[in-house]
Amino acid sequence: MWYVTTYQPVSMISLKTAAATSTGGKSLLLPTPFAFKMALLDMAIQQVGVSRGELLWGSIRDAQIAIRGPRHIAVNNTFTKIMKPMKGKPSLDPDTGLIPPMIKTIAFREYVHWAGPVQIGVKLGSDLPGTWAQWLCRVSYIGKRGGFIQAIDVPVQQERLDADFTVLTNPSDGFALNGTLQVMDDCSPELTFAHVDIYSSKNMRVGKDRILRPVVLPYRTVRSSRGYTLYERLG
Repeated sequence: MWYVTTYQPVSMISLKTAAATSTGGKSLLLPTPFAFKMALLDMAIQQVGVSRGELLWGSIRDAQIAIRGPRHIAVNNTFTKIMKPMKGKPSLDPDTGLIPPMIKTIAFREYVHWAGPVQIGVKLGSDLPGTWAQWLCRVSYIGKRGGFIQAIDVPVQQERLDADFTVLTNPSDGFALNGTLQVMDDCSPELTFAHVDIYSSKNMRVGKDRILRPVVLPYRTVRSSRGYTLYERLG
């Protein structure tokens, strides 16, 4: 059974690809399965505690995720000032005579605006219909850098998804030739709760614990310039 929840963006979204660096990298157009599963796990832990959340982790990890984005998506390209740790041979600050731990530099950032609501479908292994619906409604943060969203309707249960949904967790048997290729991350079947526990010392390895999957989203570029790129959903 699929639970389909409609979310309205509250702010612009920024979710860099796994290959991006701290000073540069393009943002994904839509949330990845990994990002949404982490948001759902966070909400479960807030509601029922860490111990119960750990028991439910297997169902969340193995869930199928599908998405139907808005008609248009606009991506803002910008440069911003950031602070980075000092590397190499440090030098004294001429004004204070101290060795600064951080240095100023310029970073490239992309912020994504959804021109309308986004529908996310989740197919979970365990049957907790009332509980899952409540948690899906309370998911309010995804990605990073202020990526706030708000559920605007209760989740709808469906046996099958509409044709305009894109399943992100299964290999696709076909895709739009004029679509947009994105590399999205997901949880591997071997990813344990200790891997995602921020208080655990167990490392999460990209490519093994957090797998990368190329997905062709049904969006095409309709306009672009130095400062922005506008995408339109196909069909």
